[in-house]
Amino acid sequence: MVLGLTRVLALVCFFAVSAISMPVQSPIVIDDDIRIFTVVTALNVSGFDVELGSEYHPVRAEIRKIADDLDPILLQRMRDYYKSHKSGATDDEQLAKYISLAIVLTDPPFKPVAREESLPDDARSVLDFVPLLQEFYQKAGITRVWSRVSPAYESEMDRLGPSIRNAIARSDSYLRASGGLSSQSMRITVELGAPRNTVNVRSHHDDYSVVLGYAATPKVDEIRHAYLHVRLNNYAAVASFKVQGRAALMALFSGVSGVPREFSSNFENMFTESLIRAVELRLDRVPAAQADEIVKNNYRSGLLLMPFFYESLPTYEAGDNPFREEIGLLAAEINTSKERERFQTTFNTIPEPQRQVARGEVPLAPIPPQIDPVRELLRTAEAAFERDKPRAREAFETVLREYDPNEGRALYGLGLIEMDRADEESLNRALQYFTRAIGSSSADKSMKTWSYIYSGHILDFKCNRPAALENYRKAIETGDNTRDAQKIAKRDMAQPFGGECQQ
Repeated sequence: MVLGLTRVLALVCFFAVSAISMPVQSPIVIDDDIRIFTVVTALNVSGFDVELGSEYHPVRAEIRKIADDLDPILLQRMRDYYKSHKSGATDDEQLAKYISLAIVLTDPPFKPVAREESLPDDARSVLDFVPLLQEFYQKAGITRVWSRVSPAYESEMDRLGPSIRNAIARSDSYLRASGGLSSQSMRITVELGAPRNTVNVRSHHDDYSVVLGYAATPKVDEIRHAYLHVRLNNYAAVASFKVQGRAALMALFSGVSGVPREFSSNFENMFTESLIRAVELRLDRVPAAQADEIVKNNYRSGLLLMPFFYESLPTYEAGDNPFREEIGLLAAEINTSKERERFQTTFNTIPEPQRQVARGEVPLAPIPPQIDPVRELLRTAEAAFERDKPRAREAFETVLREYDPNEGRALYGLGLIEMDRADEESLNRALQYFTRAIGSSSADKSMKTWSYIYSGHILDFKCNRPAALENYRKAIETGDNTRDAQKIAKRDMAQPFGGECQQ
């Protein structure tokens, strides 16, 4: 849309001309998103609901009426799918995984932007919703619906724009950040078909999406929280390795209740979130007594380094260096013995919070998903797979060597890397990796199916046609059709792959 483009350019120009400038090619945009609109509209039709009808935004009320005129067979299939994929959870817990799916699709005709095995787990869990989504888009006339409701989106984004720009500009001013975000991007989208006051922050590799339901008071703090993650995550990840005694600090969580797993099991997450929450308190200039209470509650929720960062930031503020250059210096000053003593004298004196506390009464914004070291290594490997094979190999091998020698995604990834080299020794190693992936309990059906197919290809190259045929048969038996697997396996059953060893 022309108006959408104008809004993006306006945001870019704001940063280009302000004293706290960003380059013209700013990766921060606020815009509408047909992918998210279509997915959320489909959800509303399929039975997703967490509000009373009187609470609906007018756009949500309108799109829910689509069910009245939709093909009843398609409508029932969509509702059956939604119900069968709730996994025993409530409606409130469903939105996030469908938003995660939307951001890894192209614009219509809605195709995944990456290989299935490299998509986020929550998106993969509903990936087979895509054929229904494609059919719904056509039969419901979503382009016509969008043309009717888009003025409401334009109005809402115009309302939010100044607050968002101000929050980001103030953050950049505090961080002394005058440059762009390298390979990272952040897209802020309003979705009026989502429940009111909802905020979803999702990430795919270095691309972040913030999806906002309507809110009478804009959720600017949550947007700023996500933006600080975009700005600081990579720098914090590097700096966290400068902390001596990381394992000793994490051992303090043993036997402790009330600490989310993303903090108690991952030092990098705990380090980064401690840093960002401290920055937010300093940005908001919270009075000392109130700030002390917020720090204590966050500390008891597992952010063991938040007191250190909050106490250290005034020194940074008195200097001139960009924050990205100071993070490593701050990390190097963390004294494990002092932090252990702080924990022993104060942690158990703080009542366990009934809820996590972020900034005063503002609820905690969702953290871009970082669950455990294995998952992070796999994400690193899969992100690097196409452009940096050595880095991908190193991450996959680290998973197998240090965490789980039978991790299916790592075995499958190494098989692909070895097969790409194409010499005889590499093909033999690839065959071994694919065989192990097939036997791994953590490899999903699509990986096992393609491990059979790729094993068949290697065996065809080796002129071992009987063994190749057996692998193709097993691929067909899985019934999985990811990336036309069934068609390819049947083709290779009829004709040896490569054609060099025909009998």
